[in-house]
Amino acid sequence: MTFFGYTIGDWAEFISIIGVGVSAGSWLFKKIALDPLREDIKDLGFKFDQRFHNEEKVIDDILNTQKVHSQELGSHSTRLTRLEDHVGIKGDNDDE
Repeated sequence: MTFFGYTIGDWAEFISIIGVGVSAGSWLFKKIALDPLREDIKDLGFKFDQRFHNEEKVIDDILNTQKVHSQELGSHSTRLTRLEDHVGIKGDNDDE
């Protein structure tokens, strides 16, 4: 039995050769394009994690500095109020 002048055995050979070629092409594409891309994605993820941890530290430092400055501001406000009371000056703040 033949199709287009080729036997079933010939067609099986062609299909096998095409299958091997597609498999080899797929493997080659994976090795050339996808594996380096996966490594780059892993590196990028690692760099994001490092940067995230560094930014967390910076934010914590800023919040600690803000807390210290808020305490200092409260202390200065208390000292100014005492000084105004001692000298007899009325402050600008109507809430006092």
